[in-house]
Amino acid sequence: MDWFLSIIRVAGASFPVASSLVQLQAEIGSKMLLQRISKFEDPISHLHHDVSEVSRQIYRKLKHDNDVKFEFDEEFYKKYSRVLAVLEMKGYIKGCHTLGRKYANGFRLVDPSYIMYLCFMEEENEKMKSLVKLVDDCEVGQWLDGHRMNIDLALPIIKAVFDIYESKGFGLCSKESGTCKYMGKS
Repeated sequence: MDWFLSIIRVAGASFPVASSLVQLQAEIGSKMLLQRISKFEDPISHLHHDVSEVSRQIYRKLKHDNDVKFEFDEEFYKKYSRVLAVLEMKGYIKGCHTLGRKYANGFRLVDPSYIMYLCFMEEENEKMKSLVKLVDDCEVGQWLDGHRMNIDLALPIIKAVFDIYESKGFGLCSKESGTCKYMGKS
């Protein structure tokens, strides 16, 4: 294909048919460039063609169960085994495997950035803006308790935002089991 496009560029408008092919080549080039740019803007969706569908199902379960550990039926694991393998290889999920059986005890979401990707795809923008504003405005020494926040979001979403802010050095997350607390430190 590259050789054909090169020939078209050289021929240019010198030949009647070539001028329309030059336009086609420009359109193909811009479409390919847009695809490459979109991979940088949304690298997760480009991991596998079913990532978006699987992610939507995971998000619905996250909201329903209010947890980051999931168990789906066997059909889900068979149908989406490659997508789950890619997500696990990238570190977004961690499967609970047994000898001879993948996801025997389901899987866990382990990367807060993947949870934010899920929110980007499915959650209401205003709710996320409210949460981020609360964490952004958290003063030094002030504690935010995810269990007591007046935002209609699943606890794992709030925890993921806390974890992201902590990873940037802006605050600290409580390590006490069963809590979802964040203290501002800068």
